[in-house]
Amino acid sequence: MGAPELHVLSKAPYNAEPPSLAELVQHPITPLRLVYARNHSEIKSLKSSATTYAVRIDGELQCLEQEKVITYQDILLRFSRKEVVAALVCAGNRRAKMAEKTGKEVEGIIWGDGAACNVRWAGAPLREVLLSLGVPGGDRNSYEGFHVCFASYVAPCEDDGYYGGSIPLSDAMSEEGDALLAYEMNGNPLTPDHGFPLRVVVPGTYGMRWVKWVDRITISRHESPNFYQQRDYKILPDTVTSKEVAESQGWWSRVPSMQHLACNSVVADVCRLTSSRPDEVRLKAMGYAYSRCPISRVEISVDNGRTWEDAYIRYQEGRWSWALWEAELGFILDEEAETRGKINIDEADNGRLKRNTVVLSRAVDSLGNKQELDYKWNLRGVGYSGLGERYVEV
Repeated sequence: MGAPELHVLSKAPYNAEPPSLAELVQHPITPLRLVYARNHSEIKSLKSSATTYAVRIDGELQCLEQEKVITYQDILLRFSRKEVVAALVCAGNRRAKMAEKTGKEVEGIIWGDGAACNVRWAGAPLREVLLSLGVPGGDRNSYEGFHVCFASYVAPCEDDGYYGGSIPLSDAMSEEGDALLAYEMNGNPLTPDHGFPLRVVVPGTYGMRWVKWVDRITISRHESPNFYQQRDYKILPDTVTSKEVAESQGWWSRVPSMQHLACNSVVADVCRLTSSRPDEVRLKAMGYAYSRCPISRVEISVDNGRTWEDAYIRYQEGRWSWALWEAELGFILDEEAETRGKINIDEADNGRLKRNTVVLSRAVDSLGNKQELDYKWNLRGVGYSGLGERYVEV
């Protein structure tokens, strides 16, 4: 069921990412054929049962002591349709880069930099749905200690009998948060591999909380008990070197579950530009950036971070989209270029000397969060947000 253009990282369950980052960043809104696929179970096609599909909702609130049922048709007809442009990002995005930079193996699908996309989602506002069931309106403090647990019992997963995840109730009920029970992406119904008929969309939050094929919602004083909330998707200390250590020392319960996106950027492509001077190197770099809030700037360096200059943000839409950026930069190939860190000279397999330069990127978001200059290894290889980088031969 996956898009044939994607590079398959595992067949069962199906996980794949776009093979070309250069093509990915050509599109402000990611076309379906380039949207990465992340699954912990087989993909189920529910088109034949969509008319009877329903979400069961219960919880530890008086209004939900009796289970409520909302059908797919209810979602389509009873509630307002809201569009939200939001970046969908796998927590394992850039896992390969973490392994490369730290020199240590990580557990999980070895994602490159392509497990991110930007989609125009549409669906029923989750806040509106919960209010209709009697969940009281209020400020963030009134929801303290409560969580919204999403579950899909459509298919058993690799490590649990169902898939589940949760977010704080305050995020679900936020008027500014834009959480959805989504039924469309880019103006068309969801496809089976992206959660048809309904999936959760939680802008600013990692994709593992955007539960696909959602068929149960529970308001609880506890996070989801599911494996993927309790014993996965956590940034363990770098001293935890195996699952056995994590289990024996109780680390899964000592480390918080991942929720909000970390400030991050990627150098997707670097190409050589022509110059009127034979000793000048001119480059054009392009990439993407994202965070839990808008990106305020992206900075670029070609001297290993000694100096930085601003890139141009050519696309950003609303509060939750990714930012696409580009920059043109240059330097002179003189005797000091190597000592200033602008070029590296290596010997190729044929004995010829190669000159390379590395383009670095770092993002800063509107809350002042900066992409990390250095980033520690963790066992599951999640949440990597070290500097973006790409080498180019000069």
